[in-house]
Amino acid sequence: MIKAIIFDMDGVIIDSEPIHYDANKRIFDELGIPITQSIYVKYIGVSNEDMWNEIKNEYDLKQTVQELVDRQNLENLEHIKKYAKEPISGVVELLELLKNNSYKVALASSSPEILIKEVLEKFQLSKYFDVVVSAESVSRGKPKPDLFIYTAGLLNVKPRECLVIEDSKNGVKAAKCAGMVCIGFNNPNSMNQDLSKADIIVENMNEITLELIEKFNKD
Repeated sequence: MIKAIIFDMDGVIIDSEPIHYDANKRIFDELGIPITQSIYVKYIGVSNEDMWNEIKNEYDLKQTVQELVDRQNLENLEHIKKYAKEPISGVVELLELLKNNSYKVALASSSPEILIKEVLEKFQLSKYFDVVVSAESVSRGKPKPDLFIYTAGLLNVKPRECLVIEDSKNGVKAAKCAGMVCIGFNNPNSMNQDLSKADIIVENMNEITLELIEKFNKD
């Protein structure tokens, strides 16, 4: 039986993937790294540390991974403050529906805590979440299942009692590897993600209803 709903943040709570790409593109250009949008798409949903570890090794960058992550966090934070205008359509109504029907609700994001805090405070969303978890809390980020399994533990529910809402290939893979039900949210601004491994794909948050969630109930 589904007892908890776990939301990704970027591309699910707010339409931030284009904002992050623009911020990161500035850093790529400064470093002389030829990473286009078609290459960047594979990093959507993964932690900043994992992304920069791979890029540093591939392009033999002199900066440490932590220096690169710190630079990225500052750039992304400024872009979120400036360009993030509102939550994704229908997501606040969905959060209210879930809380009013006694579901446990969590946020589990690959973004660092500083960005998660900014988003939740800016749009006054903290009240909807019982648990908020960043990839900084686990040793392995998405597409590994650690983040979702850790979140389920904090919620005091079993992985099979969780339903995850994700917009990225890496996020869907992490949810399914964790043994959870996954709804793929086909966000057109998340750069053509392959959500085929999700249990169901929706185009709009309004499609996620109590009736849909109850279809996945397992004893």
